[in-house]
Amino acid sequence: MNRILTFAKNGSVSSLIMFAIYFAINFLFLTKYGIRQSVVPLSILVIIFAAVHLLIFSLRKNPVLAKKLNIQWVYILTAVFTIVYIIFCHILKDPYQMNIDRWQTLDFSLEFWTHGRYIYDTKNFIGNWSSYLPGQLLLALPFYLAGNVGYLQVGAFLLFSYAVMVKFKGNFTRFTAIMMLGISLAYIYEAVCKSDFISSFIFSAAFILFWHAMFKDDYFQKPVLLGICLGILCLTRSVAIIPLIIFLLKPFLATSINRKIKTAAAFLGTVCVLLLSILLPAENIDDIILHNPLNLQGQSNLWVMLFFLTVAVFSSFYVRKINDVFYFSTCIVFLVMLCFVLEKYLAFGYGFQHNFFSTTYLAACLPFSIIAYCLSVEQEIN
Repeated sequence: MNRILTFAKNGSVSSLIMFAIYFAINFLFLTKYGIRQSVVPLSILVIIFAAVHLLIFSLRKNPVLAKKLNIQWVYILTAVFTIVYIIFCHILKDPYQMNIDRWQTLDFSLEFWTHGRYIYDTKNFIGNWSSYLPGQLLLALPFYLAGNVGYLQVGAFLLFSYAVMVKFKGNFTRFTAIMMLGISLAYIYEAVCKSDFISSFIFSAAFILFWHAMFKDDYFQKPVLLGICLGILCLTRSVAIIPLIIFLLKPFLATSINRKIKTAAAFLGTVCVLLLSILLPAENIDDIILHNPLNLQGQSNLWVMLFFLTVAVFSSFYVRKINDVFYFSTCIVFLVMLCFVLEKYLAFGYGFQHNFFSTTYLAACLPFSIIAYCLSVEQEIN
């Protein structure tokens, strides 16, 4: 097992695997939505897409670019993409006509939550139920109050950019990571549709980078704060728990009993408060049993999730450095979502071009794959 992991985590091998996953996710978006327009032939789009990504990968160790790119270029790139993503939030003038419901579901969920109404017994305009967990609602709340839930993607992009600047010291690596998220077709789609799916995983990835940077020698120096953060993040998306297990399970078992208790108490307290905030407005217990986020949000069936949670627990004991956390997280989250997509295909027969084919779910690992790729490139160079 150790030999397999050593080979897979080799700098050149892991960078190729991580970039291949990043490429595949965005290529799916290109082919699915590129064919729906008639301005540019899909074949031309594919050639341009492949050429751009081949260039990015081939220049990953270019010493000339590494010397010429300074921090000002990183700031300029971040500012340009921030402006572009703000514009993306206003492109879709009539989402009702386009049958895109994510923004409206998040919008009314936040409205109900802030006004003490039960969220999960109301359908959106397409007929789908809300499945938002309160951690995601809490993180999206500032952008709702700002007047546009689409700004969540802008905020998530800025958070990712800042986390990358904190973690990586080389400006070329920073530039590459920010550019990869900025040009990602999956993330562009999210911004235009005012969705929030990928942002859930950006929050988890950024938290891991920040916590590692601040408490590298001992992750449990601030157990109460850690427990609160974990409580919020675990209630964003059900799959978000996987990278957090890989990151913290091994050091949690190694820390003192006192810190274990403080972390667990803060985590459970945060989870209880957040869950009560969404469940108490229900009219009766039958309403909660029939319509609740735990039933509505699962990205895969119970047995598949249990299997991959077991894999995550197993993988956590093979983590030697932060690179491993992002490498394992990318692979496991991608496989979880791939199983979910295959389940939907087998159950409903949705073709790749069907509106309900869950392409977006595969992008859950996007922020982890970008960071893992950049960490692998650094390993190659060093």
